[in-house]
Amino acid sequence: MSSETNKILTTDGIPLEVSLKKAERKNKIKAFLLVAPLLLFLLITYVFPIGDMLMRSVDDKMVTNMLPKTFKSMESWDGKELPPEEVFEAFYLDYKLLIEKKTFGKLSTQLNYTKNGFKTILKKLQRKMKKFEEGNYKEQIMAVHPRWENVEYWRAIKRRAPAYTNSKYLKGIDMYKNEDGKIVNVPEDRQIHRILWLRTLEVAFFVTLLCFLMAYPIAHLLATLPMKYSNLLMICVLLPFWTSLLVRTASWMILLQQQGIVNDFFVFIGYFSFCIDLCISLTSFSRSTVCIV
Repeated sequence: MSSETNKILTTDGIPLEVSLKKAERKNKIKAFLLVAPLLLFLLITYVFPIGDMLMRSVDDKMVTNMLPKTFKSMESWDGKELPPEEVFEAFYLDYKLLIEKKTFGKLSTQLNYTKNGFKTILKKLQRKMKKFEEGNYKEQIMAVHPRWENVEYWRAIKRRAPAYTNSKYLKGIDMYKNEDGKIVNVPEDRQIHRILWLRTLEVAFFVTLLCFLMAYPIAHLLATLPMKYSNLLMICVLLPFWTSLLVRTASWMILLQQQGIVNDFFVFIGYFSFCIDLCISLTSFSRSTVCIV
């Protein structure tokens, strides 16, 4: 017998294998169509906003689009000395166009992020350039404010040339690019982000650990107790969640404050000689977070 005669056929004369594959394909399409609205909802409300936020975090096209002629003329400038006349002229033309469009304020804000002092000199340039004569823009711009004679300000403008930047991420770890384009640490008295990162990870670790140590025995008890007792215990577990998170947080602040019940109790039993602010204690914060969670 050939293999074709051994095939099982359906009532329609179609091989059973083909019919099952077709039915399975239809079921998969139906299942996908059922979850398609939820998938679309997640894409619109979750994936796309996060993607847009990540793009904005590295996007630096604003200054690039505002000063196209300036950045074009700066391509051949090495940054060691003041830029040539053509750079000053290109900057004048770009800035004049921004003044006409009334968008020069955004440029001063963005450049001031790169180096302090740009807002002052750009506002003064905006007032003085109305009297500028055609040609010799380098001397006229430098005469507006002494900072225009400082090459560091022109280097700061050139550093904003790339359309994409990692400066925001560097700032998040207390680092920045210096005048030479090298990544260096910010001064010690201004370093705060690394401390906050480490403190956040520390609190998250201990809160997760404490939640696990407290939740696992209760979960085991819920799984092994008879139904009538486990339901009652489940109600006790869920009862605190009926209270607003804001109310729970405020309650712990009241309990742990310097003149709160916890402080008064420890002073009464002699554990503390005086009241301390437990709210700013890392240990108390971790415990409070566990209870709030």
